[in-house]
Amino acid sequence: MDSLARSLAIGVPGLEPCVASSIPFPVLHGAEFLGVEANWVTNFTTPVSRVLFPEPFLPSTPPLSFCNVTLAHTHPGLHDRILTQVWLPMDDNVVPWNGQFVGVGGGGFQTGLLGGSGGSAAAVALGYSAVTTDGGHTVENIGDPSKWALASEGNVNMHALQNFASVSLADAAVIGKSVTAQFYNREADRSYFVGCSTGGRQALMLAQRYPRLYDGYLSGAPALYFSEFLVTMLRGQVRMAELGYAPPPCEMAEFTRRAVAACDALDGVEDGIISEPEMCFETFDPRKVVGAEFECAELGKKLMLSDKGADIVMTFWDGWKERDEDGNEKRIWDGTGHQIHLNGDIFTIARTECDYSTGEPRCQPAPFQIYMQWLQYFLYATNQPIDITKITTAELGRLLQKSRQLYDSAIRTADPDLSGLREAGGKVLMWHGLSDGVIPFNQSRRYYEDVVAFDQKRVDEYMRYFEAPGVDHCGGGPEGLFPHTIFQALKDWVEKGKKPETLPAQTEPDAGGLRWQRMLCNHPKRAKYDGKGDVRVAASYSCK
Repeated sequence: MDSLARSLAIGVPGLEPCVASSIPFPVLHGAEFLGVEANWVTNFTTPVSRVLFPEPFLPSTPPLSFCNVTLAHTHPGLHDRILTQVWLPMDDNVVPWNGQFVGVGGGGFQTGLLGGSGGSAAAVALGYSAVTTDGGHTVENIGDPSKWALASEGNVNMHALQNFASVSLADAAVIGKSVTAQFYNREADRSYFVGCSTGGRQALMLAQRYPRLYDGYLSGAPALYFSEFLVTMLRGQVRMAELGYAPPPCEMAEFTRRAVAACDALDGVEDGIISEPEMCFETFDPRKVVGAEFECAELGKKLMLSDKGADIVMTFWDGWKERDEDGNEKRIWDGTGHQIHLNGDIFTIARTECDYSTGEPRCQPAPFQIYMQWLQYFLYATNQPIDITKITTAELGRLLQKSRQLYDSAIRTADPDLSGLREAGGKVLMWHGLSDGVIPFNQSRRYYEDVVAFDQKRVDEYMRYFEAPGVDHCGGGPEGLFPHTIFQALKDWVEKGKKPETLPAQTEPDAGGLRWQRMLCNHPKRAKYDGKGDVRVAASYSCK
């Protein structure tokens, strides 16, 4: 099609065609395409959080101009219908197409198309063509798989789960690359997958099972060990029920405040965050401050730290432990460390709901909905709500075993054998915030160390892992040292061979507009203060 014909296709000079008839169906083994739509979009803006893309656009992206191509396909015999959306920057976009392609991850139980497609918008704002998929099951919020999880009462829809876990992600990569090549009359030079939380798990699933689909995979706070951790993260809420005590938010906040006060300076710098989580267990024991008074803002009076409260926060911080028949302690699952926000909004691990009308806190466990949805739909396979207070530790252990048996092969996402990625020349850059209260950072550390153990001599060729002190889930927390250039670091590794030994990181500006700056170090090294120089400046630290 010559330039005049292209212009007439959409009525605007200089732009590529954006009509469905010009976009043939991709070749996708095992799939049948049901339809395609193409729409020219102009002046599109949307907020982009760090959950969706590591380079946020707040309050919103600049006005964008792109072609939105949406394709529907099915896997014959499986009765699914998957939507895949490809956004293609036009010539008059804020940044025209840069010749590269990005796959964008989802969050919670949403495969993609998350948050008003903010991740795709961020990619387009930077000049990338972008793909995302609904996995065949659009949901209204990140914690509601009720529309797709069950084929019928008592029967899990395994095909829908497989689409969520991996299949639709691979399909989307093939579709997105094909549409991009057709639209621009050439293939993308490089391709990347970007995600955090569920998106981080998706990045690693693709690297493990489909290592040739992308050149680089950026995995933030990944929901690794998916079939296990969703169960184990309820241990603290079950403990509340067993003790008959659910701490009010002010009590858990006071335990956290005291932990930070005791452990902040363990790294040689007082900056309001804990950078040495292991040392904190040796330094602060919540049971030793039981009986101390504190001000509870919700009640407007003083309360005392309780022994049951100490027991509960330690369950979250130190993880699930049991004793065997010989009395030996056995760790069932990782803890979170001390500096998480235990109780607050719906994304906090130890959330409780309280009635203060009597002048005393009367609280009940209120677990994070995604953990409970996994139990309800995938382990109990029911549309009936589950009461966490009716579940014992023994029952939770049985549910953990059941979850492993039924779902490890589909969605665990913890294969340490990345030899396929290594042979393809791909790269994985993984990071996790040390203050993440939704997905424990210890899971990412464990997985990375498993990969190292599997391929110790060559792992540095294709994988790096960084921990970010003070950073909450996928980038929250004003004191957190967020690696704001991490996507560029992945690109430099893939395109220039520059291995990322450190990542620049910075906090949000304080009331005076000042930021703390520091480097993050490739695990197991950590940034240590040199003992001289401004503690707010990265140059005053070294990786040791």
